[in-house]
Amino acid sequence: MTRRTTAAVSSLVLFALSCVCGTLLAAAAGKQAIPADWLEGTADKRRELDALQGKPPPALQTTDWVNREPVTLDQLKGKVVLLDFWATWCGPCINAIPHTNELQAKYKDQGLVIIGVCHTEGSEKMAQTVSDKKIEYPVAADVGKKTIMAYKVSGYPDYYFIDRAGTLRIADCKNGSVEDAIKALLAEQVTAGATASAR
Repeated sequence: MTRRTTAAVSSLVLFALSCVCGTLLAAAAGKQAIPADWLEGTADKRRELDALQGKPPPALQTTDWVNREPVTLDQLKGKVVLLDFWATWCGPCINAIPHTNELQAKYKDQGLVIIGVCHTEGSEKMAQTVSDKKIEYPVAADVGKKTIMAYKVSGYPDYYFIDRAGTLRIADCKNGSVEDAIKALLAEQVTAGATASAR
């Protein structure tokens, strides 16, 4: 083998081992391993996003909340939080609103909280868009793109999940797998340190 081939094989082996270890750790903690086919992104992008998963999520740096008072992610421990990164100028985001409303209505009593994080650019139209499109879940405007940069968001809409223990479990879930992810994370037991303070 050439050095390049050896390096490539070593990288693949390390990646496979990290996946296996992650699955075993998740199982030991009573958490479901997240299927790879639920995740979006190229191999390079996934490496970036995977580094965020399994850790406390970055704080939301948001303003101008609509449909609820401002809240921190720490206050939502005990809930499953779906962060919907969207923009007022994004056609697919606008088209997804009715379905997101349906998910909120269907699962909120089981512990789901959806927060729409609106892109800074166009956020001056956010409140009007909430009214016009009848958004029923909380939304807030990102401050200076700080939240999207912290979460390494690269497309819209993008969906990120925080579990009941307050851990970022899924960074950039495929649109078609969002409801499966909701069901899986809601089914997990609340850990001892998690609270259900937010209603």
